[in-house]
Amino acid sequence: MRTNLEAYDKYQVFLNYPFDESFAPLADAIAFAVVAAGLIPICAYDLTAPDRPRLEMLVEVIRNCSYSVHDLSRPRGEGAENFARMNMPIEMGMALFHALHTQRREHRCVFFVSTPDHYRAFASDLAGLDPRIHNNEESRLLSDTYDWLRSVVPIHIFNSQPTVNVVDKFNEFRMMTARVRGSANGGHASHDEKRELMYQVCRKLGWWDWRNYKGGIAEFPEVPIAFRDC
Repeated sequence: MRTNLEAYDKYQVFLNYPFDESFAPLADAIAFAVVAAGLIPICAYDLTAPDRPRLEMLVEVIRNCSYSVHDLSRPRGEGAENFARMNMPIEMGMALFHALHTQRREHRCVFFVSTPDHYRAFASDLAGLDPRIHNNEESRLLSDTYDWLRSVVPIHIFNSQPTVNVVDKFNEFRMMTARVRGSANGGHASHDEKRELMYQVCRKLGWWDWRNYKGGIAEFPEVPIAFRDC
């Protein structure tokens, strides 16, 4: 877990999405939109303090993020016991409370679902919040996340680019990711390696500049990446 969350609260975006292999390309699209905006993504994968309860760390992270993106694409039960996943709704509720409690002055949320109708059955309270529909399309989720951030982040903080350019660079990131000789199962790029690659792609373009000063270098240390020979 990063050491100085409070110092970056105006730039941090909490990401809440399913942690399964099939959702990984969509998760990458959300995170890339945040990095391309010049902001700092944080999700539960980044909470690595073994001496603290995860719920306590989630409260601290959400309290120190001015924005959050939530995906509720896994409402159905699965596995032998047919359990639905409840972590996403719990984290969403925490962020929504923070937003409403501060009258949206300290926190703003956006909600995504995969289909236009099902959420009315499993999360009917979202109906008045107009959740966005991504239809499991990476480019749509990326574009909608980036455009939403553009609408809520102050102009002097947001790195404003044509959305189509951000989509093009995401496709370049995906091709680079396929060449990574990663440390995750099967030699795939890990969460940290993919995040590092996003930083490198966007920093090269001048979109993400948090390593341009001494404090940022310490707060966001570079993760080594190995590539396969072409």
